[in-house]
Amino acid sequence: MQMVQLLKSYATGRRDFRGFDFREAWMPGIHLSHVQLQQADLTGSNLSHCHFQDVDLSGAMLWRANLTRARLEHTALTRATLIRSECVGIVLHHGNLSGADLRLANLRGATLRGVVLTNAQLCYADLTDCDLTGADLRNADLTGAILSGATLAGCRLSKVQLERVNLSGVQLPSPKIVSYPALHWVVEAAAGDSSLIERSRGAEVLYDN
Repeated sequence: MQMVQLLKSYATGRRDFRGFDFREAWMPGIHLSHVQLQQADLTGSNLSHCHFQDVDLSGAMLWRANLTRARLEHTALTRATLIRSECVGIVLHHGNLSGADLRLANLRGATLRGVVLTNAQLCYADLTDCDLTGADLRNADLTGAILSGATLAGCRLSKVQLERVNLSGVQLPSPKIVSYPALHWVVEAAAGDSSLIERSRGAEVLYDN
């Protein structure tokens, strides 16, 4: 389906575009609400500065998609593929990225407060200055990811994989509740002691905001 057709269909009330082919689509700044885009192919599409509200992108293909400065509210991206996607400054409110593939994604300066990232693949993703306050990262794989300057207050980190992670300048407030004895791994690793990264497995830490 061409973008002109999508916009015409959307204007007439259509909201179901599951499985449609939107590869290389040019739609910067587009506003969509209550749309079903499950399994849609958005490979290489330009969605920069878009505004999505209550959009379901579960299982969608967003490989190398441009989501720079996008604003996504109540958007489902479960099991979506976002490998090498450009998500600089993206804002995701009440989002679900569980099981999503974000390997090598550029998430610099992203706002992912409270986002569900359980079982997500974030290997070698760039999360520099990313706000992950309250995010659920249980079972996520962050091998080789860059978390420099990121905020991890209140994150759930049970069984997260953090091998070879760059944690320089990570913002970690004093712990409030610790259910894993090696809390100091997180704090000291943030200070630059990468030798403690191997002790991250199984950490469950809650922080004061």
